[in-house]
Amino acid sequence: MTRITTLVPAYNQEKYIDTALQSVVEQLGDFDHEILVSSDGSTDGTRDLIRDWQRRYPMLVRDVSFDKNVGISANFRHLFNSATGEYLAILEGDDIWTDPSKLQKQSDFLTANSECSMVFSMIRVRQLPSGADSFLDRQTNLTTDKLRGEDFLADPSMNLIANFSSCMIKTSLAQKFPDRMFRERFNEIAMAFFLEKFGPIGFLKEEMSIYHQHAGGVWTGISRAEQLRSGLATREMVLEIADVRHAEAIRTIIEERYRKPLLAL
Repeated sequence: MTRITTLVPAYNQEKYIDTALQSVVEQLGDFDHEILVSSDGSTDGTRDLIRDWQRRYPMLVRDVSFDKNVGISANFRHLFNSATGEYLAILEGDDIWTDPSKLQKQSDFLTANSECSMVFSMIRVRQLPSGADSFLDRQTNLTTDKLRGEDFLADPSMNLIANFSSCMIKTSLAQKFPDRMFRERFNEIAMAFFLEKFGPIGFLKEEMSIYHQHAGGVWTGISRAEQLRSGLATREMVLEIADVRHAEAIRTIIEERYRKPLLAL
């Protein structure tokens, strides 16, 4: 039987963590499931809620939290290294899985398409507190179920995945992520360009998760200048870890979409 590890990184997400974990334990299918939850030194009630879930589901949920804050990248690395499943899925602590068969569908895809390094699905973007929902054109316009780096470079954002909570990855590859990917904020774009060196990135054109955008989010809670600086750092990271065939295109994007706009500010 296939073993799947679900990783739930969390930080000060007491408003969301119960709903997130409920959507994980409700996953159905023919697989062995472990759920690893790591609060990164949260200062609110997040850790207490995680412990409650571990007490309720002691054979399923494991609290592997840090007592102090180590940062989002170190927390991700800790979770990757702790996974024991053949495949691993990610649900960030303020997101929700909406399809109870998400893990089954994505593991079936990776088993049937063994050349693929990972698979992701469409996300629904929900603005908080308004509750307004939308989908991403960059995902709804995709016409293939197997993507390479060139497909990511064809989009202005370079980020067709958009949110970790939509992903399932081969654990053996996730545990090979280089140190460079954790030096700054671990991100979906660098992950995609590293993994595509090992095989295509699969895509299931179905909504399976909700990505919550709110003022406390890692991305939406920062200014435009900070977003540009973060985006620049991310793409400089990508340049270092991507296949050399992408180098010229990545350098052009860095210059035109990040360095020049930053200078203009």
